[in-house]
Amino acid sequence: NWNHLSRIYPKGLRLNSKNYSPVLAWSMGCQFAALNFQSPGNPLFINNGFFRQNGNCGYVLKPKEVRSGKFIIPDRYLYSTLTIEVISCSYLPKPKGKKRGECIDPYVEVQVFDVDNEGKEVSKGYKTKIVQDNGLFPVWEKEIFKFPILNTHVAMLLLTVWDKDFGSDDFIAAASIPISCLKQGYRHVRIRDSNNTNFGPFDFASLFIKSHIEEVHCSSRSLRA
Repeated sequence: NWNHLSRIYPKGLRLNSKNYSPVLAWSMGCQFAALNFQSPGNPLFINNGFFRQNGNCGYVLKPKEVRSGKFIIPDRYLYSTLTIEVISCSYLPKPKGKKRGECIDPYVEVQVFDVDNEGKEVSKGYKTKIVQDNGLFPVWEKEIFKFPILNTHVAMLLLTVWDKDFGSDDFIAAASIPISCLKQGYRHVRIRDSNNTNFGPFDFASLFIKSHIEEVHCSSRSLRA
């Protein structure tokens, strides 16, 4: 991927247009990771968040670890820890574009997608408690989650808001942020619908979180590819 362009795309036999996670392809320096944009879900949410870097122009420079011709492999897997506290949401719309109906019962799913030092994609996720009948301003107490971050240049944070329902839960909104772009402290995160838009009912919808990244200093060895 240093001398040629690589394009990754879903297998042609995926007749239901399911997507794959593009995180592993990005970690290997692949220039094109094609996805089915007609299939909303975690892979597309991650892709949308990743390419909001660089002014949302559609182009993101590969990290120097991939461009330099060298891999920096930590001697210890865990070299930083991400802590996310989910505090509240504001002005959550009803699912599926509904304007009337019962109050929603929201909860937040917090996930991190990363690649370990053996070239395997790893993910970890947690869910907050359910807040009953409150889509206007649901508040959570002491919902604190910790994640190991193995490769900060490819790791992605995905925040998804759901409405607890009988049977399958209803999707409300999501936001995806590259760990390398995540600002620490108290932050309001704009959340988007399944089509990656945040206007109309989503004009004021947001998620209030506190984030902290603790660096763990460890030695490393450089291997030339």
